[in-house]
Amino acid sequence: MIIAISGMIGAGKSTLAKALNQTYADSILLEEFANDDIVFNTFLKWLYEKKENIDIGFQAYILESLSDNFQKTMEKYQNLGYRAEQNHVFLDRFNLEHYIFAVATLAKKPPKYLKAFDAMFHEIIDMKENPDLAIFLDISFETFKERIFERGRESEISNFEDNKDYFLQLHDLYKELFIALASKYQIPYFIIEVNNKSNVEVLSQAIQIIENFKKQ
Repeated sequence: MIIAISGMIGAGKSTLAKALNQTYADSILLEEFANDDIVFNTFLKWLYEKKENIDIGFQAYILESLSDNFQKTMEKYQNLGYRAEQNHVFLDRFNLEHYIFAVATLAKKPPKYLKAFDAMFHEIIDMKENPDLAIFLDISFETFKERIFERGRESEISNFEDNKDYFLQLHDLYKELFIALASKYQIPYFIIEVNNKSNVEVLSQAIQIIENFKKQ
Protein backbone atom coordinates (compact mmCIF):
# COMPACT_ATOMS: atom_id res chain seq x y z
CA MET A 1 0.00 0.00 0.00
CA ILE A 2 1.21 3.49 -0.84
CA ILE A 3 0.76 5.82 2.13
CA ALA A 4 1.46 9.55 1.88
CA ILE A 5 2.29 11.72 4.87
CA SER A 6 1.01 15.16 3.93
CA GLY A 7 0.84 18.67 5.25
CA MET A 8 2.33 22.12 5.57
CA ILE A 9 6.06 22.80 5.84
CA GLY A 10 7.21 21.94 9.35
CA ALA A 11 4.24 19.71 10.15
CA GLY A 12 6.48 16.74 10.96
CA LYS A 13 5.98 14.74 7.77
CA SER A 14 9.56 13.53 7.45
CA THR A 15 9.75 12.58 11.12
CA LEU A 16 6.52 10.57 10.93
CA ALA A 17 7.35 8.95 7.58
CA LYS A 18 10.73 7.78 8.90
CA ALA A 19 9.15 6.47 12.11
CA LEU A 20 6.53 4.52 10.15
CA ASN A 21 9.23 3.09 7.89
CA GLN A 22 11.06 1.87 11.00
CA THR A 23 7.84 0.52 12.54
CA TYR A 24 6.68 -1.47 9.53
CA ALA A 25 9.20 -4.13 8.54
CA ASP A 26 9.91 -4.52 4.83
CA SER A 27 8.55 -1.10 3.93
CA ILE A 28 10.16 1.58 1.76
CA LEU A 29 10.53 5.29 2.51
CA LEU A 30 10.48 7.77 -0.38
CA GLU A 31 11.67 11.14 0.88
CA GLU A 32 10.55 14.26 -0.94
CA PHE A 33 14.09 15.36 -1.76
CA ALA A 34 17.58 14.36 -0.73
CA ASN A 35 19.39 16.84 1.50
CA ASP A 36 22.15 17.07 -1.11
CA ASP A 37 19.84 17.78 -4.07
CA ILE A 38 21.72 20.80 -5.43
CA VAL A 39 19.03 21.82 -7.92
CA PHE A 40 16.21 21.71 -5.35
CA ASN A 41 18.23 23.54 -2.69
CA THR A 42 19.28 26.22 -5.17
CA PHE A 43 15.71 26.77 -6.36
CA LEU A 44 14.50 26.89 -2.74
CA LYS A 45 17.16 29.45 -1.85
CA TRP A 46 16.18 31.55 -4.87
CA LEU A 47 12.49 31.30 -3.95
CA TYR A 48 13.08 32.63 -0.44
CA GLU A 49 15.41 35.31 -1.80
CA LYS A 50 12.60 36.34 -4.17
CA LYS A 51 14.55 35.79 -7.37
CA GLU A 52 12.39 36.63 -10.37
CA ASN A 53 11.05 34.27 -13.05
CA ILE A 54 11.80 30.95 -11.32
CA ASP A 55 8.37 29.92 -10.01
CA ILE A 56 7.11 27.74 -12.87
CA GLY A 57 10.58 26.33 -13.48
CA PHE A 58 10.89 25.32 -9.81
CA GLN A 59 7.49 23.63 -9.74
CA ALA A 60 8.16 21.82 -13.03
CA TYR A 61 11.45 20.48 -11.64
CA ILE A 62 9.71 19.27 -8.50
CA LEU A 63 6.97 17.44 -10.42
CA GLU A 64 9.41 15.76 -12.80
CA SER A 65 11.86 14.83 -10.04
CA LEU A 66 9.18 13.39 -7.75
CA SER A 67 7.66 11.38 -10.59
CA ASP A 68 11.04 9.96 -11.58
CA ASN A 69 11.89 9.03 -7.98
CA PHE A 70 8.47 7.44 -7.52
CA GLN A 71 8.94 5.25 -10.59
CA LYS A 72 12.38 4.13 -9.37
CA THR A 73 10.97 3.35 -5.93
CA MET A 74 8.16 1.24 -7.37
CA GLU A 75 10.65 -0.67 -9.53
CA LYS A 76 12.60 -1.43 -6.35
CA TYR A 77 9.35 -2.45 -4.63
CA GLN A 78 8.51 -4.90 -7.41
CA ASN A 79 12.06 -6.27 -7.64
CA LEU A 80 11.94 -7.06 -3.92
CA GLY A 81 8.77 -9.05 -4.49
CA TYR A 82 6.75 -6.83 -2.20
CA ARG A 83 2.95 -7.02 -2.20
CA ALA A 84 0.41 -4.25 -1.61
CA GLU A 85 -1.38 -6.22 1.11
CA GLN A 86 1.76 -6.70 3.19
CA ASN A 87 4.35 -4.06 2.29
CA HIS A 88 4.04 -0.29 2.36
CA VAL A 89 5.68 2.62 0.58
CA PHE A 90 5.69 5.75 2.74
CA LEU A 91 5.76 9.04 0.83
CA ASP A 92 7.04 12.22 2.43
CA ARG A 93 4.43 14.38 0.64
CA PHE A 94 3.15 13.46 -2.84
CA ASN A 95 2.93 15.14 -6.22
CA LEU A 96 -0.56 16.61 -5.98
CA GLU A 97 0.42 18.72 -2.98
CA HIS A 98 2.75 20.79 -5.10
CA TYR A 99 -0.24 22.30 -6.83
CA ILE A 100 -0.87 24.06 -3.51
CA PHE A 101 2.64 25.53 -3.52
CA ALA A 102 2.14 26.71 -7.10
CA VAL A 103 -1.09 28.50 -6.17
CA ALA A 104 0.75 30.33 -3.37
CA THR A 105 3.92 31.17 -5.31
CA LEU A 106 2.11 32.26 -8.48
CA ALA A 107 -0.44 34.41 -6.63
CA LYS A 108 1.71 37.49 -7.21
CA LYS A 109 1.70 37.01 -11.00
CA PRO A 110 -1.07 37.62 -13.57
CA PRO A 111 -3.71 34.82 -13.70
CA LYS A 112 -2.35 33.47 -17.00
CA TYR A 113 0.66 32.00 -15.16
CA LEU A 114 -1.41 29.82 -12.86
CA LYS A 115 -3.61 28.88 -15.83
CA ALA A 116 -0.49 27.78 -17.74
CA PHE A 117 0.84 25.84 -14.75
CA ASP A 118 -2.56 24.23 -14.24
CA ALA A 119 -2.49 22.90 -17.82
CA MET A 120 1.07 21.59 -17.41
CA PHE A 121 0.30 20.10 -14.01
CA HIS A 122 -2.62 18.01 -15.21
CA GLU A 123 -0.60 16.75 -18.18
CA ILE A 124 2.40 15.72 -16.07
CA ILE A 125 0.56 14.22 -13.10
CA ASP A 126 0.14 10.45 -13.33
CA MET A 127 -2.83 9.19 -11.34
CA LYS A 128 -0.98 5.90 -10.79
CA GLU A 129 1.38 7.83 -8.51
CA ASN A 130 -1.41 8.88 -6.14
CA PRO A 131 -1.35 7.18 -2.73
CA ASP A 132 -3.86 4.61 -1.55
CA LEU A 133 -4.11 6.55 1.71
CA ALA A 134 -3.01 10.01 2.84
CA ILE A 135 -2.45 11.11 6.43
CA PHE A 136 -2.57 14.90 6.74
CA LEU A 137 -0.72 16.55 9.62
CA ASP A 138 -2.51 19.75 10.61
CA ILE A 139 -0.62 22.50 12.44
CA SER A 140 -1.28 26.09 13.44
CA PHE A 141 0.82 28.88 11.98
CA GLU A 142 2.38 29.44 15.39
CA THR A 143 3.52 25.80 15.57
CA PHE A 144 4.80 26.04 12.00
CA LYS A 145 6.94 29.07 12.88
CA GLU A 146 8.34 27.40 16.02
CA ARG A 147 9.34 24.29 14.09
CA ILE A 148 10.94 26.24 11.25
CA PHE A 149 13.29 27.91 13.71
CA GLU A 150 13.87 24.68 15.64
CA ARG A 151 15.04 22.73 12.60
CA GLY A 152 17.43 25.50 11.61
CA ARG A 153 17.37 25.42 7.81
CA GLU A 154 19.34 28.53 6.89
CA SER A 155 17.38 29.47 3.76
CA GLU A 156 14.12 29.45 5.75
CA ILE A 157 15.34 31.23 8.88
CA SER A 158 17.40 34.01 7.32
CA ASN A 159 14.56 34.95 4.96
CA PHE A 160 11.60 34.24 7.25
CA GLU A 161 10.37 37.79 7.79
CA ASP A 162 10.72 38.61 4.08
CA ASN A 163 8.56 35.56 3.30
CA LYS A 164 6.11 35.77 6.19
CA ASP A 165 3.22 36.82 3.95
CA TYR A 166 3.96 33.88 1.63
CA PHE A 167 4.06 31.45 4.55
CA LEU A 168 0.80 32.86 5.94
CA GLN A 169 -0.88 32.49 2.57
CA LEU A 170 0.46 28.96 2.10
CA HIS A 171 -0.79 27.98 5.55
CA ASP A 172 -4.22 29.49 4.87
CA LEU A 173 -4.48 27.61 1.56
CA TYR A 174 -2.93 24.29 2.43
CA LYS A 175 -5.59 22.30 4.29
CA GLU A 176 -8.51 23.52 2.19
CA LEU A 177 -6.78 22.84 -1.13
CA PHE A 178 -5.45 19.49 0.08
CA ILE A 179 -8.99 18.35 0.92
CA ALA A 180 -10.23 19.61 -2.46
CA LEU A 181 -7.49 17.74 -4.34
CA ALA A 182 -7.92 14.55 -2.33
CA SER A 183 -11.65 14.66 -2.96
CA LYS A 184 -11.24 15.40 -6.67
CA TYR A 185 -8.84 12.49 -7.17
CA GLN A 186 -10.70 10.20 -4.73
CA ILE A 187 -7.78 9.72 -2.35
CA PRO A 188 -8.86 8.50 1.10
CA TYR A 189 -7.39 10.76 3.78
CA PHE A 190 -7.36 11.24 7.53
CA ILE A 191 -6.32 14.34 9.47
CA ILE A 192 -4.17 14.34 12.60
CA GLU A 193 -4.06 17.61 14.53
CA VAL A 194 -0.46 17.67 15.76
CA ASN A 195 -0.27 20.86 17.83
CA ASN A 196 1.02 20.06 21.34
CA LYS A 197 1.44 16.36 20.51
CA SER A 198 4.68 14.43 20.85
CA ASN A 199 6.17 12.48 17.97
CA VAL A 200 5.23 9.28 19.81
CA GLU A 201 1.59 10.35 20.08
CA VAL A 202 1.42 11.26 16.39
CA LEU A 203 3.05 7.96 15.42
CA SER A 204 0.58 6.00 17.54
CA GLN A 205 -2.37 7.77 15.95
CA ALA A 206 -0.98 7.22 12.44
CA ILE A 207 -0.50 3.49 13.08
CA GLN A 208 -4.08 3.24 14.31
CA ILE A 209 -5.31 4.96 11.13
CA ILE A 210 -3.31 2.60 8.91
CA GLU A 211 -4.39 -0.55 10.73
CA ASN A 212 -8.05 0.47 10.68
CA PHE A 213 -7.81 1.36 6.99
CA LYS A 214 -6.34 -2.05 6.17
CA LYS A 215 -9.43 -3.71 7.66
CA GLN A 216 -11.78 -1.95 5.25
